[in-house]
Amino acid sequence: SRQGNDIINVSSSSSASDSAGGISSSEDDLSLPGCILANGTLLNLNQVQKKQLKEKVRAMNSEVPIYGCVIRKSSIYGATRSLDISRKYAEVYLPFKEQMLTLQLHGKKWEVRCRVKNNKTKRLMRGWKHFARGNSLWLGDVCLFELLRNKKKYVMNLHIIRKSLYKRK
Repeated sequence: SRQGNDIINVSSSSSASDSAGGISSSEDDLSLPGCILANGTLLNLNQVQKKQLKEKVRAMNSEVPIYGCVIRKSSIYGATRSLDISRKYAEVYLPFKEQMLTLQLHGKKWEVRCRVKNNKTKRLMRGWKHFARGNSLWLGDVCLFELLRNKKKYVMNLHIIRKSLYKRK
């Protein structure tokens, strides 16, 4: 079994003015063959994260496209923490109504329930909260999901690109 997952810490000197409007999409358009990103992902990344994302996806060289998204409030706060996987990715690579997924990071495993929503996106639910807390996910971190070929069950290696190196509470 491949244990190629890791966490990349990214520190940026970006300021509040460096938000979505400050990112030049034409200069650095991120062409990522083998990666499907959630809508709006690129708008929420600083330049350092974009570079790290591109390097990480290329290095993974996965048979199945990688799914990438930025952590939002609904994924880490509140009673019903969850993470949505876009319809574009889910319809092709997660073709089920409800299933348990195994998320792997640094040799640890988390069982997470994945269920279809009415708009055909998939939502990671029960178990996601424990994964997010156990890996200290914060707003702006990027999660890359690498689906492994496994005929018996759905297993995904997780890769995290941190938004900041600063100590977290």
